[in-house]
Amino acid sequence: MTNVHPFTAAHTFGPLSSVGVENGMITEGTGGEEVDGRGGYLLPGLIDTHVHIGHADELAAGLRWGVTTMLDMGAKHWDDVRALRDNESDDRADVRGVSYPACAVRGTAVRKMGFPASTAVRGPADAARWVAERLLQDPDHIKVVVEEKLFPWQPRPLSTETVAAIVAEAHRAGKKVVVHAASPRAYTTALDAGADVITHTPISAALPADLAARIAAAGTAVSPTLVMMRTILEGLRFTPRSLHFGQSTASTAALHSAGVPIVLGTDANAAHSSPARVPHGRAVHEELALLVECGMSPADALAAATSRAAAVFGLDDRGVIAPGKRADLLLVARDPSRDITASRDITGVWKRGVRVDPGQ
Repeated sequence: MTNVHPFTAAHTFGPLSSVGVENGMITEGTGGEEVDGRGGYLLPGLIDTHVHIGHADELAAGLRWGVTTMLDMGAKHWDDVRALRDNESDDRADVRGVSYPACAVRGTAVRKMGFPASTAVRGPADAARWVAERLLQDPDHIKVVVEEKLFPWQPRPLSTETVAAIVAEAHRAGKKVVVHAASPRAYTTALDAGADVITHTPISAALPADLAARIAAAGTAVSPTLVMMRTILEGLRFTPRSLHFGQSTASTAALHSAGVPIVLGTDANAAHSSPARVPHGRAVHEELALLVECGMSPADALAAATSRAAAVFGLDDRGVIAPGKRADLLLVARDPSRDITASRDITGVWKRGVRVDPGQ
């Protein structure tokens, strides 16, 4: 590929140059089919660190928007998602996943989302059983849901001790742990339990600066899923005054200011049981813009969707444009480090060096 500005490890676009692609990988030379990039801006394929996949078409939709990797954060039909992972195709995004998430007894995952009762964890002593069952499903990562008990009829959330026991068992098996947390209290539980990644941001109360500083000191990454939090509120018939999107954006801004590693995730899904539906692929570009609104530079937001996402989730073969990495690539006409909305001006998408049609 010639006449492109490649996104560099320094999160800047380099001068016009060529990028070689052979056998699905980036090479030192200029091998492969010659494509004139016409002065465009070349990014690594985007990574959405939080989706829910129900069908292969959703992976294909993401790919058309330049999203070459998706991380499924809970699939009740995990066998189907695992089959898509294990039988990778160049006409859809690559997928990784967590299988079933851990939740409290009578937690939302069981009561409303259709996961089996065995998804519930009854206490620290049950953690080894739960992780062993997940490992039999061959997940890439482990997911834990920490909910907030706001009303007497709601189930008691997983304790810090229980989550810590799950984290310890998962780490012994070499698995990173993602914790669903949508309140400052749940964030504290996730942090104290040793989570690797926290997903979502609160709409009920902004995260305090001292908690953000603790998260940064621990090196815990956060996937804010701003598009999802906004869409949930937009779908409510009545919105309590205590709930507003400004809590999520303020939390994300505080996390970024504290130096927390931010990775991009959208919670894209088409499930009827979801609190809100978010479109696969397109939502990634909306999330990029929202991250910039929260104070991240456009280049930093792009890193959240490429190199940083890959590093946090151990995807060592992608996320950067460098020899030996997968030729998962996104070409756009304008410089998105100056205007993040330029990420949507797609002129080419490649998965393992195979070009696909962009799909705005």
